[in-house]
Amino acid sequence: MTTLELAKKKWEAKMEKAGPRWKKGVTDKQSAYAEGVARFLGVSPAEIGKDDDWQEGVNRVTAEDFAAAVRGKGDKWARRLKEALTTE
Repeated sequence: MTTLELAKKKWEAKMEKAGPRWKKGVTDKQSAYAEGVARFLGVSPAEIGKDDDWQEGVNRVTAEDFAAAVRGKGDKWARRLKEALTTE
């Protein structure tokens, strides 16, 4: 049986190495982003006007930037998970 504390530690370890995977997953995906947002909104991809901004943001963030942004956030992750799954 796992605990929230163990899950938090596993999340932290996983996220420490997630930067390169994140960067690979979002690089050169501007059209996929626009298509997904368009599908969600029920419009055509040509109507999505923020995809250039999205891609510029992705290009500015390095894999290490991503890792630094999530580093030390295990407590927040655990708290938000608990909030999402309970009535407290």
